[in-house]
Amino acid sequence: MTITSVRAKVLAALDRIDPGLGAFITVDPDAALRRADADPGGRLRGMTVAVKDLIDTAALRTTYGSPRYRYHVPKASAPVVSRFEHEGAIVLGKTNLNEYAYGVSGYNPHYGLMRVPGRPDITPGGSSGGSAIAVAAGVCDLAIGTDTGGSVRIPAACCGVYGFKCAHGSVPMTGVHPLSPSHDSIGYLARDLQVIQRVLRIPRLPSASQLRTAYWGDIDLPPMPFDEHWTVFREQSYALHKTRSAEQPEEYGADLHVKMSGPLGDAVGAKQEMRRWRQRFERAFAGFDLLVMPVFPGEPPTVTEVLRDYEDNTLTTSERLLSCTPVANALGWPALAVPADGGALQILGRPGSEPQILAFGARFSTAQE
Repeated sequence: MTITSVRAKVLAALDRIDPGLGAFITVDPDAALRRADADPGGRLRGMTVAVKDLIDTAALRTTYGSPRYRYHVPKASAPVVSRFEHEGAIVLGKTNLNEYAYGVSGYNPHYGLMRVPGRPDITPGGSSGGSAIAVAAGVCDLAIGTDTGGSVRIPAACCGVYGFKCAHGSVPMTGVHPLSPSHDSIGYLARDLQVIQRVLRIPRLPSASQLRTAYWGDIDLPPMPFDEHWTVFREQSYALHKTRSAEQPEEYGADLHVKMSGPLGDAVGAKQEMRRWRQRFERAFAGFDLLVMPVFPGEPPTVTEVLRDYEDNTLTTSERLLSCTPVANALGWPALAVPADGGALQILGRPGSEPQILAFGARFSTAQE
């Protein structure tokens, strides 16, 4: 690509931003164009990128989805952003999210409702809802998100794009506002699976002949102890927000107060049970490569359902959306959400199986055509 073509691509991307979709909290057209004109070169030269507003970006406002940080401008970018810029990508702006990434509804009471392009009646999901919208609307080639319990895969499913959750610890989380550090992971969203493949530095996917036919039979996988999982999650998120939300309640949305209410439970016992469950799961999964399941059951919730939950201080839609995705976070495994008819499936595998995960996703997508 020439400098002229890169600049034209950035201008076209900026022109496609629709404020009515609520995808972005901050956009800096001048900075994006300066970046295009500077032509940094690199492996990702000319790739347009949107960044979830949970991730620090130097000289570009980063709110974490909270009014407390409405004027916060970091001095340094998170390593994940710096890597993209070093390799030639161009950051267009910061995308909307559930407040502090604490939720999957796709609604932020401070920065507005997010809407799916062409489907304004359904929620884009969260917490990386704005990232999924930006990709689905054709604004950017790729969006960077985070996934603690499904926050990349759920919006990908709602918006009909690919969403990849990286293995826990495989991408530095420095400069990313934490939610539950033992579960937090970086993730990527794109319309084209090859874009994610390129970002992951996978030069070639295994061929279809190298992927064995799915095995249909009995496997006794131990069910995840959800109560213990959420106890561990809440212990970490409470430590970050409980005191501040009590001292400055006006800076938190009503849904966060609901999520941080109630007893914490036995966190020590919960951690021990989760460790035992992971050991049992690994033993039961021996001899298998990939696990395929829905991202969530049924259709995406409507905006009306999401707003009703918010007004009634209930979590009905969130509980349904989170019924399948936390397994990958509890295991620390990479996972890919692949659009399917009326929804999406997710493909999980052990760390190191990323080429096989993407190959299976590509094969499934081709089979749908």
